[in-house]
Parts: sequence; C-alpha cells; structure tokens
Amino acid sequence: MRVLVTGGLGVNGSWVVRALVEQEHEVVVLENREDTSLIPDVADEIQVAVADVADVGQVHPVFEQHRPDVVVHMAAVIRADQDPVAAVRVNIGGTAAVCEAAAATGVGRIVYTSSRAVYGALSGRHGHPEYVPVTEEHPRDPVALYDVTKVSCEELGRWYARNRGIEFVSLRFATIFGPGKLQRHGGFSTYSSMIELPAVGESVHLAQGGDQRDDAIYVVDIAEAVVAAVLAPGPLPHDAYNIGTGRTTSLHDLAEAVRDAVPGAVIEIGPGLDPMGMGVSYYGALDSTRARIELGWTPRFTIGAAVEHYLSTLDRLDLLLSRSSSSISQESR
Repeated sequence: MRVLVTGGLGVNGSWVVRALVEQEHEVVVLENREDTSLIPDVADEIQVAVADVADVGQVHPVFEQHRPDVVVHMAAVIRADQDPVAAVRVNIGGTAAVCEAAAATGVGRIVYTSSRAVYGALSGRHGHPEYVPVTEEHPRDPVALYDVTKVSCEELGRWYARNRGIEFVSLRFATIFGPGKLQRHGGFSTYSSMIELPAVGESVHLAQGGDQRDDAIYVVDIAEAVVAAVLAPGPLPHDAYNIGTGRTTSLHDLAEAVRDAVPGAVIEIGPGLDPMGMGVSYYGALDSTRARIELGWTPRFTIGAAVEHYLSTLDRLDLLLSRSSSSISQESR
C-alpha cells in the first residue's frame, strides 16, 4: 500500500513512518523541509516531498505524482496561541488542502491525527480525583486555539466525507511521550525531560503536579494505532476514535520507572495539580474500547516498558541531548 504522511518527519510522525516502513508499505512524506534526523534508520526507504501543506497549489501536484491509497494527516502547529494566523492557516487550511487534493486524486481514506484536547477541560467524575474514562460521545468543548483547530478539522473532514466521498477518520490521542520531543520542541515536554535529564546525570525538580494523574501513552503505541486505522477494512463504523491507555499515571509513577532504569536518578516532584502549567485541566483518561473493537488496536507499553524502550531508542538513534532541568514546562496536547 502507498501511504502519504503529512508531517511525517516530526516527533510523532517519524514513528508512524517507521511503523509503516517496517510493515513494508511504500511511504511518501509531505513536509515543509527535508529533515530526517529523527528517522536515520529508515530515511533511505521513504520518499520526501517538500511542500507547504496549506497551499493546495503545492499539495495537489504531490498527490498527482504519488497517487497514495491512504493519507495520514499529521502536520500541525502545536503552539497555536502564539501565532493564531499561522495556526489557522496550517491546521485548518492545511487540512482543507489535503482533503481537496485527496478528493481530486481518488484517495480512499484520510486518517487525521486529532487530540483529546477537543474535549476541553475535564471535570466532575472525568477529572481529578476520579478520572472516569471519557468516551467519544463526550461533548467537545475546546478552550485553547489548538483545541479549536482540532474540532474544526474534524468537522471539515466530515463535510468532505458527506460531499466528496472521502472516508475521514479522526484519532483523538491522549498525552503522547516519546523520543524526539526535547530535540524538536525544546522545553515543551515534562515527560521527556523526566526521562532524558536523569539519563545524562542531571536532576529533575518539579515544583508542582505530584497529585495529578493523566492518560500518558507511548509514541510507539500511537504509531501502531495510526497503522491500524490505515489498514482497517472500510468503511469504518465510526469517524472518531479515542487512542489512550484507559488508565491514568502520575508523575511519581513515571519517576519510579525512571529510577528503575537509571539507578541514582534524582527526581523531585512537589504536590498539587497541573504539572504542565496549562491552566486548563485536560488531564484524564480516554476510553479506547471503540478502537480495540473496530480497529483491532490495544496499547502494548506499560510505563516501565516505555521508559526502557525510550532510553534504548535514544542510544540507538544517537538522540540523547544534555539539557538544563529549567527547561521543563509543558507537554504537547
């Protein structure tokens, strides 16, 4: 199968590309620059098309040339509030351009990487301290601009499905962690900092957040979910799927796993909530029963196994960087 992945050289996209290559699919990546530093192991096995995802005049020729069977649309601006115009242009305009090109070239399915941020703040039984898992039927109530763009793209995809005959499937991810976030996002990763800093002998000090729990899923698991959505026989019964572990993990749980893997690791976590400083309680668990039944996907990694795989990957791909513990701030939603 030929799969085109937008944003396929990014932190999460690189793992999707790797998973597709490992299953011997033909992969074309559409990116705004050719930087394969996160996939040195499979860079020679993919094709990269450099284009502006929000410019249909650039996107359409890529689709015409490569004629993908399925598209995985991952390209997005994460820090949307910092540049609203760019975020709307890339996140929403890019989705429109991809859908338009897909419709014109006969693509059967678009797998769109959405986010649990579409649900907005989780409260009541879904928030602290109960964390009852949220299903796909939970109301979408976006707060930040990033959330708004994700909801908008889901609805845009539904419009294209109704009017242009494209199957558009949204995957709503829980909090993702994995190798590459520190390298690409700087301090925008609490989980990665807690794993990588001790690995290079640096200490971790978080002023708050020890009482918070969240659904944290390892990047390899989300890549396998994307591949499952690509390959699932269609049409699928639903157009939105939660992708999470269904359980919550605390930073203390993560710290314990890191100490097991890195003896002598110094990690201090203060009490309280909102360790990522988001100001909105996105923290909670996703019920992924629908994905298990209809996509045949279940997460494989425990928090301990994820930390071990994470560290071995940093060594294997030579990605480990030494960073100051002051860089810890916020995880991508």
